[in-house]
Amino acid sequence: MSENGYLEATREADAERHRERARDRDRRERHSEREYREHRSDRGDRERDRHNDRDRRDRDRDRDRDRDRNRDRDRYRERDRDDRRDRDRRDRDKDRDRPDRERERERRDRDRERDRHSRIDALEEDRHDRGTGSPRRALNLDAIVPITERQRRMTMWDIKPKGYENITSEQAKLSGLFPLPGAPRQMNDAARLQALAQGAEDGENSLLKQLAISANLRPSHSRQSKRALVSNLPHIDNERAFVNFMNDLISSIDRDPTEGSTDDPIVVWQFSTDKRSVLLEFGTTEDATIAIALSGVEFGGYKLKINRPKDYVVPEKMQDTSAYVAGSISPSVPDSSDKISISNIPVYLTEDQILELLKEFGELRGFKLLKDKSTGESKGIAFCEYADEQITEIACEGLNGMELGDSVLVVRRACIGIQQAVSTGLSSVSSMAELANSTSAHGTTRILQLLNMIVPEDLNDDDEYEDIKADVREECEKFGKIIDLKIPRPTASNKTPLGVGKIFVRFEEVEACTAALQSLAGRKFADRTVVTTFFPEENYEVDAF
Repeated sequence: MSENGYLEATREADAERHRERARDRDRRERHSEREYREHRSDRGDRERDRHNDRDRRDRDRDRDRDRDRNRDRDRYRERDRDDRRDRDRRDRDKDRDRPDRERERERRDRDRERDRHSRIDALEEDRHDRGTGSPRRALNLDAIVPITERQRRMTMWDIKPKGYENITSEQAKLSGLFPLPGAPRQMNDAARLQALAQGAEDGENSLLKQLAISANLRPSHSRQSKRALVSNLPHIDNERAFVNFMNDLISSIDRDPTEGSTDDPIVVWQFSTDKRSVLLEFGTTEDATIAIALSGVEFGGYKLKINRPKDYVVPEKMQDTSAYVAGSISPSVPDSSDKISISNIPVYLTEDQILELLKEFGELRGFKLLKDKSTGESKGIAFCEYADEQITEIACEGLNGMELGDSVLVVRRACIGIQQAVSTGLSSVSSMAELANSTSAHGTTRILQLLNMIVPEDLNDDDEYEDIKADVREECEKFGKIIDLKIPRPTASNKTPLGVGKIFVRFEEVEACTAALQSLAGRKFADRTVVTTFFPEENYEVDAF
């Protein structure tokens, strides 16, 4: 083969190979495109199936939800129908039984009246039998010894001990040896009564004035002075948790050791029905005053409001003004009408800096900064009293709301309540008379308290208890709308709980309560004269009867 033929054959072979490669490439491309189209078709089918399944599940879920909702609605409607039927049936039964209950009540009243007349007749017959009340028989009084000449049996009543004949009963009470009912029993000091007996003949009154302020007769020893009403509470499931919070808060303060103080400052607590308020009773008046100064502290995200009860009586000033030395400041500040509470003090301020601020208004008689018991750091609360009582109100107005750094001072009187009727202990009788003639200590409230209407025996029977409740409600509704009423009754565990024998009615309006109080006072109920008075609403909420 010639050279030209060889080259031509070579070119022809190369061209054939190129054509074969092009055919293979076209074949692969067509195959890949077919596979791609088949893959896209399969993926679209799967996506459609997935969407269809999801739509089917949504429809099933909506159908089940609608079915459950309709079933619940039918159940609620059925329950409401049953409740209405039961309520209508009870009302019909009550209306049907009302005449029977009225007849039964009238029968009991007639039985009581008949028993009373029977007792009166029996007494009259007894008098006739003895001849003391019979007009048909002449009385012979010659053999009767006059009562002034009779020899009295030795009973030790109205007989004064030897050496104390000149002591009156009121002076004996002021001595502290015989505390008043409800007052704490102090350590007896017979020397005080003996000194009083010796001074009575000489006409000395200085000791009487000292005894007049005996601790047994001070308002600071009453339960009201040891109580604090806490409101604006969060919803509380565990009452003990809140009590422990307040105990820890007050126990961490370095307090003066006083009689009655314990490890736990709170000794008694009583929550309201809705758990939004609580009445706390402390072991000492100092702890109660500190708790009042803590008003605004946070618990569970709520700022607590802590106030005195409305029947709190402000104690008198017991200091002797002649004993005060100008320039000296007492480290203790007892409760009085001029005691000032200062809260929200920046903790970085020292005691000298606070004193310098307070002295801008006048000389201080006493000052106390509350500090942490363990670290000695300031708690941001202080108490003070000025030597001149005229400065008290001026200092409160000038300091309250003052900005110190990021804090705003809260300054007010520490003891706010009812002022005592008189200022001397020697006129206790006239003091009680003046207080009795004054306005009610509780003020006008929506709570009406009914006294001398019932006895514990009337509350033992359930039917009689409901009858009394219905009678009181029916009579009080004549004066206005009633929210609710409470009649404490004996229980199996406590035969004489607090409040038994009293009836409490809460009206919607104060005017209705006032009208009921004025109208029901002096009325008769089961041959008893009704006594009416207002009752504090905060005590009613927590059942502090």
